[in-house]
Parts: sequence; C-alpha cells; structure tokens
Amino acid sequence: MSLIFNENTFEIIDERCADDKILHGAPLSVCYTLPSDDITKGNTVYATPYTDRTDVIERTSDGLISPDTKTALEVTPLFDGLRIKISTKSDLSEFGINLPFNFMGKIGGGEWKNQFLFNSVYTSSDKSITYAYLSKPNGNNLLVCVLSPHDGWKMDYSPYLWSHYFINLKLLARFDRAYCASKNPCELEIGIFPVSGFDSALEIMSRVYGKPFIDYSVGGGAIGEKIKLYSYGALDSIITKKDGLKKTIFPAEVYEIEHLGQVSLTPVYNGVRGADVTVYGYESLASLYKKAMDSVDLEIIKNHTDSNLCEHQCWASATLRYLKNHGHTLSKKERAEYERKALSLLDIITEQDESKATPRITILNVPHESYPAYNVYKSRRVQELFFGITILLDAFKYFGDEKYLTYAVGATRTLTEHYQKDDGGIYVDWGNNVEDYTTVCSPMIPLVDMGNFLKEIDPELSSRFLSRARKMAEHLYERGIKFPTEGGQSELAQEEMEDGSISCTALCLLYYAKNVENEPKFVHRAKEILDIHESWIIKTPRCQMHGSTLRWWETQWEGDADGPAICAGHAWTIWRAEADYLYYELSGNEEYLTKAQNGFMTNFSKIQNDGTTYSIYNPDLINGGGFAWAGKEIIYCIAQRYAKVPDCGISRYPFIRINDTLLKA
Repeated sequence: MSLIFNENTFEIIDERCADDKILHGAPLSVCYTLPSDDITKGNTVYATPYTDRTDVIERTSDGLISPDTKTALEVTPLFDGLRIKISTKSDLSEFGINLPFNFMGKIGGGEWKNQFLFNSVYTSSDKSITYAYLSKPNGNNLLVCVLSPHDGWKMDYSPYLWSHYFINLKLLARFDRAYCASKNPCELEIGIFPVSGFDSALEIMSRVYGKPFIDYSVGGGAIGEKIKLYSYGALDSIITKKDGLKKTIFPAEVYEIEHLGQVSLTPVYNGVRGADVTVYGYESLASLYKKAMDSVDLEIIKNHTDSNLCEHQCWASATLRYLKNHGHTLSKKERAEYERKALSLLDIITEQDESKATPRITILNVPHESYPAYNVYKSRRVQELFFGITILLDAFKYFGDEKYLTYAVGATRTLTEHYQKDDGGIYVDWGNNVEDYTTVCSPMIPLVDMGNFLKEIDPELSSRFLSRARKMAEHLYERGIKFPTEGGQSELAQEEMEDGSISCTALCLLYYAKNVENEPKFVHRAKEILDIHESWIIKTPRCQMHGSTLRWWETQWEGDADGPAICAGHAWTIWRAEADYLYYELSGNEEYLTKAQNGFMTNFSKIQNDGTTYSIYNPDLINGGGFAWAGKEIIYCIAQRYAKVPDCGISRYPFIRINDTLLKA
C-alpha cells in the first residue's frame, strides 16, 4: 500500500485508508520571509512567536509553481511513499514548506481515531537527520523525514483553547534571520512514508538515509544493568560519548549501563555515523531519590511558579515519604533540613487566620466567600485540594500531629460532599459552565489512600470514602471512551482527546482495582484505554523522550514559559507509567513493567549530576512564544533542550509515586 499525490487536488492519498485525510485545513504551501522582514517588530498572534508569509502552490503551464516566490514543487514516488521537493531562486530569509496534516481535533477531519498526533520528533546531534513519526489511533501512521540540508522544523500550535491542538508542521531549509539562519540554498527535499509502527519507520529511514539506526528496550537504568538494543540497517560498531570522552564498542544485543548521567550511543557502519540515541545511568533509585530531595530549593518555587498545592508543591510529599521510609539513612543535619522545609509549607497550608491565608496553598478550615470549609483558599481547581490531602496525610504519618489528619479528613469530606455528585463524578462549577474533573490529576489516589488509612482508625468514615471511590470508578467505567478535562471546549475544534485525562482514567480504574477490590470490568476497561493511549506515547530513542506521554502546553507556564512546545519527560507522564505498573501487578504482563520503567526514566533522566532538575525536556527548535503579544517579548533563539530555569516542584512528582511502584519492587 502506497501514498499517492493527486496533482489536480494537491491531496496526498493513503491507499491503506483512502477515506482518511492526510492534509486538511489549508492548502500545501511555501512558508517564507523576505530579507527585509523584521519578525521581531510588531504584534504577534497568541502561541505564535512570529507570522511568516504564505505562498500557495498552484498548477501553471510551467508545472506546480507558487506565484510570489516562484517556488517549484516536484513530487515523485520513493519506496511506498513520496519524495517532495521545493526549490526557488528567490532571495529569501526563511524558506520551507507548510504541511497542514490532519492533526487530531481539526473540524471536518473525521473521527479522532483517523487523525494524526505529532508523536515522535527527532533531530540528530549533527543536524543531518530530522524526522517526525505521526501516530494515528487506527494504526495508519506516517513517517516524515528531511532528506536535504536544513535548519529544522517548527510546529504551529492552536491559538485557541490554550494551544491544546497541533495545526501545521513547517519543515524549514532556512530559519528566519532572527534565529541565526544558515546559508542553506532555498530548496528542501522531504520524504513521507506510510508505516505500521515506529520500528518500521526506523527500518525505512535506514534505507532512505543509508545510515544505521538503533532503538532500545529501556532508556537507562542503574550502573551495571543491561538494556536490549535493536538495530536497523547494517552496523559494525557503536561509539559511546560521555562528557567529551569517546569509546568504540562492538554491536551487541545488549548494552550495559556504565556511566552516571546521560551518555550518547551512535551506530556506525563503514565509517558512516547514523542516528545517535541517549541513555541515562544512576547508582540506585534510592540514591537518585535523595539527590532529588537534597536539591529542592524553595526560593526557585517562590520566584518562578505560582506555588499552588498541585503542580508546584510536589516536593513536599516526596520529602515526607523519604523521611518516613529512608530517614534512617540521613544525618541529623540532613533530617532537620528536610523537616524544616516540610514544616514551612505545612504551616501555610494549615494557617487559620484568613488575613494570613495564601491563595491556592492554605486550606482554610472555615467557609470563606462561596467556598466550604477545608477548601483551598480562593481556588476552585480541585486538584490542588486533592494534592493537599496527600501532603497532609503524609505529614501525619511522619510527624504524628493530629492537626494534619484533621485537615486531611476535612479536605476529603469537602471534596466528596461538595464536589462529588451522585453519579460519582467530580464536578466544578465555573459559573458559565460545569466541568468534569474526575480524572484531572488522578483524584482516585488520595481518596483511596484516605479510605484505606482510616480502616483501623475510623471504620465508618473509611467505608464512606471507599464507597465514594467505588462510585468514582463506576462513573469512569460508564463514561467509556470519553475523556473530558479542565479548560473547556472551542468551537474551532472537535472535542479534545487530552493525554492526561486518558491516562488518568486508566490509572484511576487500576488504582481502585489494585488497592480496594479487583473488579475485572475496571481492569478490562483500563487495558482498553491503555491500548488507545499508545498513540500518545513518544517513541524517540532519547532517554527523556522514550516512553514520555505527549504534552506540549505546559511550557506556557513551566520552564522558561516560552511555549507551547513539546515537554517530554513531563511529570504527568507518571500517570501513564503508574498505570502501566499497576496493570503489570494485576496481570503479570512484564511488557507493562518495561513501559512503566520507560515512563519513570523520562523523568529521572532530567536530573543532572548536581541534582539540578528541569520540569521539561524540549525538542522543539522554535517555541510558541508563551503568552507574549508583541515581538519584543519573544526570545528569538533556538530553544534549549532544557529550560534555563530549573524546577523543584512538579519534577518531584515521580518520587511521590516511586514509593508505591519501582522502589517498592
């Protein structure tokens, strides 16, 4: 089955699924800027750092030509796919091609299962190889790769609904001069191929590029552990590189982790280097955990975040669990410092004087404004209260102060009595609309944890909370393949299929099944959802990406706040990773243990040798601009793989969950 280009309609047709749209929403076109254009001046569109020019390709007597730049388009078969070439003699600054793929959510693009996600993107360290794997839930995936000298790529994100949608992929021979563009000629050659999976994409690229490619089972591990390697195309050696030191090893089916931190592996055949990959090594999970806790800096949270109880106070539960489970390994001074940090936050959470209450952190124990008692002060984001329950329960388990248990119980009562409705769902009334929050940040976890903890202390209250957890699970089961989340809906897009709501639905069902009662229908539904969610799992063989879930809008708030941009290794990947681990425990299927290890590894591998950690790993070369509205507010540089600003909050979420998963194992 091949791809076919229709020169009359400019459509690309996939013979596997002729009715599915490949391109949709805009015509095939040239994207460019003139040497006289200054994209750093004037206003910008939300989620777009600059506005370039568009030149639509037309059929003329001289062939397929765009009228303004006189760019010629040539399309020829290449294996089962297409070779697409554009070229012009015009003097341009930016030069590239707009590929408006039928990305998920585009109106008129068909059902979501027949639309694409911009799943796995890659640029080799020497910039010679660039590819993107476009996953589609129905399995008819595409591979796009650049075959000529190029500067890179740019994704256009939706200027509506907080950039939650992909719109258009730009592949660029030249970046605009504002991004220190190369002197590449104004020509670009790309390949588009139908693929069944990521392994077939690597196989095709080994033939197209004439270079070796490798992949692996897990993106790293403890020193001495071995990971499986998979090769595509002929290779005779692998070059490892760590801190500038190189070593040549002979190819094998396994690679033994031998370095702390990140190391690159580059396959070689007859002296030709292929696509490099990265893996990550650590001494032990316990030592990595301590490194992450030692490096928590509350000033970073204060100065670079809004400090809310959900995203930015994840360090607190991780610290309290370290104290409880591993505190005996700490020195007296270290223990005191951990406790000091935790107590400084707990004092704010339990502040009883409303005049001193901190919005989005304090859980006020009396009603205020329209909020009930034990609600987060001036916050309707119920996930902040759910995370507060976890912090307070962990605080009681470690410090033994009854105040913390009183607050944890009060907060759980508020959530189950004020926000949970008779159908089991968690709903938030925003005045102009009511949104289903049942899977926002996996509220099943603190609800089940509270119910189980109270079994010996207050059996009646325990039974009430666990009954509420059962109703929540039933709601998610009955909701089926539907995944509402916070943020609303735009009339410019179809209903969103949001990564976090999908993974959290599976996680909530599995968490209940593992920790309360093993209800087969919940496990079966969770497995159905995990299978669907595979299209949201990044396959790129870089340790921060391989097994990460596909998220991209958090970079408007996190990191350097210059997104949207793909935020690989985001902490919310752990929702999927923990779901995989629970399914492994319930089913015994070790494939899901490997998936869980990869998900956690994407987060572990963002930890530097000194403990410095980042909220995201960013493969985008040109970010979406954040909330800037004027050119002068934009950072015109190729985005770094990590943000400039380190993180001490949300990046510690994996260490909350590691206690009940990989570290327990």
